[in-house]
Amino acid sequence: MKTLVAGATATAALVVSPLAAFAEDPVSESGGGAEGDVVTMNLFNMTDIHGHIEKSEYKGKVTEAGLASTACYVKNALEANDNSVFTLLGDNIGASPFTSGSQDDNPTIEALNHMGVFASAIGNHEFDKGLDVLMKRVEGKDGYTQIGFPYLAANIVSKSTGKTLFDPFKIWESPSGVRVGFVAAIEEDAPTKVAPGTFDEVNFLPAAETVNKYAAILKDGQEGNGEADIVVALYDNDVLISAPRLSSDVDILMGGDTHKPYYFSGDNALTNKDGKPIVATTASGSFTDNLANVELKYNKVEKKIVEAKAVQIPASDLVACGEDADVKGVVDEAVTKAKEAKEKVVLETNSAFYRGKQASGENRGTESTLGSLVADAMKSSFTKLDGKPIDIGIVNAGGLRADLVPKEGKLTVGDVFAVAPFSNEVGYVEMTGAQFKTLLEQQWKEIGENSTRPMLKLGLSENVKYTYDPARPMGDRITSILLDGQPIDPQATYSVGSVTFLLAGGDSFDVLKEDSIKATLTTIPDGLDREWIQKYLEDNPKVAPRAAVSSVGATLTQSEESVDGKPVVSGTLALRGLSFSGPGEAAPKNVTLYVDGKNVATGAVNNTLEDANAANANAIVTADGVGYTDAPIEFSVTGVCEDRSGTVNLPLTVKAGTADEQSADTPELISEASGLTLTVDCGPAAEEPGEGMVVTPAAPEFINPSASDPASCTVKPYATVKDMEGVKYTVTVDGKELKANAEGKFVYPYGKT
Repeated sequence: MKTLVAGATATAALVVSPLAAFAEDPVSESGGGAEGDVVTMNLFNMTDIHGHIEKSEYKGKVTEAGLASTACYVKNALEANDNSVFTLLGDNIGASPFTSGSQDDNPTIEALNHMGVFASAIGNHEFDKGLDVLMKRVEGKDGYTQIGFPYLAANIVSKSTGKTLFDPFKIWESPSGVRVGFVAAIEEDAPTKVAPGTFDEVNFLPAAETVNKYAAILKDGQEGNGEADIVVALYDNDVLISAPRLSSDVDILMGGDTHKPYYFSGDNALTNKDGKPIVATTASGSFTDNLANVELKYNKVEKKIVEAKAVQIPASDLVACGEDADVKGVVDEAVTKAKEAKEKVVLETNSAFYRGKQASGENRGTESTLGSLVADAMKSSFTKLDGKPIDIGIVNAGGLRADLVPKEGKLTVGDVFAVAPFSNEVGYVEMTGAQFKTLLEQQWKEIGENSTRPMLKLGLSENVKYTYDPARPMGDRITSILLDGQPIDPQATYSVGSVTFLLAGGDSFDVLKEDSIKATLTTIPDGLDREWIQKYLEDNPKVAPRAAVSSVGATLTQSEESVDGKPVVSGTLALRGLSFSGPGEAAPKNVTLYVDGKNVATGAVNNTLEDANAANANAIVTADGVGYTDAPIEFSVTGVCEDRSGTVNLPLTVKAGTADEQSADTPELISEASGLTLTVDCGPAAEEPGEGMVVTPAAPEFINPSASDPASCTVKPYATVKDMEGVKYTVTVDGKELKANAEGKFVYPYGKT
């Protein structure tokens, strides 16, 4: 097997913290954790660092330790037990804060090179700048700092050779002689998370099956292909999804990608596909909020793990160690280089724009004020190459990596960079209204082995509004789309602007990969996404968060009965996605339902950010949005048919707040133009005029008459037929038949009334 990583070999053994759970056990005089036949070991891991090299605090509490303190903790641990190792789970770089991201993440790689990393799984963000740039990092070319530790990936193979692009596993032998095999894989949905085309030259094998394959090799007793006493899966995926797919050859699972901390062992151990417990499972979290450790005891004679514990080491414990001098030097230099550019003020404002929230953190399944802002920038900050404006702006929620919150009334270049750190180009495509509807339908995602997010909500420019029915099957949920207040034309063609990652079909928006759209993809030659966002802010200094959401879920039921011979229409209206989720943003406590302009009912809105089903098909907050009615709004409408006959459609509208709280400026959450209606049968329609009585008015009043051209004349309504129930009649003027309108009046058929 050929390792594509060049540079210094990583330190083979790191140490356990003196705070480890097994610290009370005696340690041999020679150091380390060996006592007779049982070895005490520590397997440290950190995931999803994303270039967060600096310490971070919030309200006086350390939230991210930074790499200097992490290095201090790990190196000090070596002095306590050299039967320990430090690995990474991937996404070490990419989507990084300004300090590292503005310097091509070189500071992060350099800092990690000082931390004795044994190996790292590869994550999708390692490919943010493309496979070519990753290989330049591996080789240390063209200004990229060389990676000094091996990346592993068992399931990425070359299309041309069938060989793995990186080594599939690496074996660490502890000083006590215990061999630990680290098998790495990345979930095969990785191509949906990077720019289309990034992986044109490689294939992704089924991740879990590939891990199981190599785990079996490492435990087959054949020394020639590599043997391990303990097998650890470095599996870049949510551990709750991965665990049930792994075989019993895998002893320990380390995961990541979702930024959720997981620690399972003992009584709460996860089970594998054989129904047996995985002795320990970890996912540190994200950035440098935690360091994960698997503390274990291994009996070398019995060749088995006799005790294991998944341990979460919080950032506060890491910071208590102090800072490693070498890594601190790297971080300090990077901070100094970035400071001046980062602090340039873009806009003085008190307006804050937030990403979608759920109780556990970010929510990519709900509408956000930040997504709305960036979508407006994608519509209005640049034009098509011919100078014509963009019709619609869109943005993917996953491309927004930080809230945009002013500090002391100022937004800086660094703030904007934190929102859009991917260095995406922007552009536009041409698509029909029907294709745009399909795009909106594809926001909902299939929940399965490869996906834990039931929805990826698009940010949309302010001129777009839509309704959807979450009770309908996936692919048929969009019930209306309004563009500039009017129903979108399915046949018309519209220009749609965004980052090229999304426009090329990223995040599984597959309609954008259709040939008719793909052929129109045009890249704006100058500027990256964050630069266009900055321009939009500078050009719109009074920009503020939206006062209401642009997309609302509505499920309508109705029934009709006759009371005293008159129809009474009753029903329910369930609503979802009524609110934004950020602090202080529009989140109505109540909504009012109007039918045909009349206030008929009020419903309470539940604005909780909790969602017990956040990662499955029953999700609400992460699939249909924040702000929903716990129970459908019940209503009953009478007097519908007093002056009507035939089939009558009564428009429904919804406004935020109770009726007495509303004003002329209160935005409609659902407008009449959305076409949500109650359909009522008001009895037989008036009969069409037929053969029979001729009504000849005495003196029709003509306006602008022309004797030579009757068609140029118009006639005011002038004849009302009364007391003629049951009589068929026609009205003729100048030999032309007139028909009665809804008011029983007749209008001459030529010209406009």
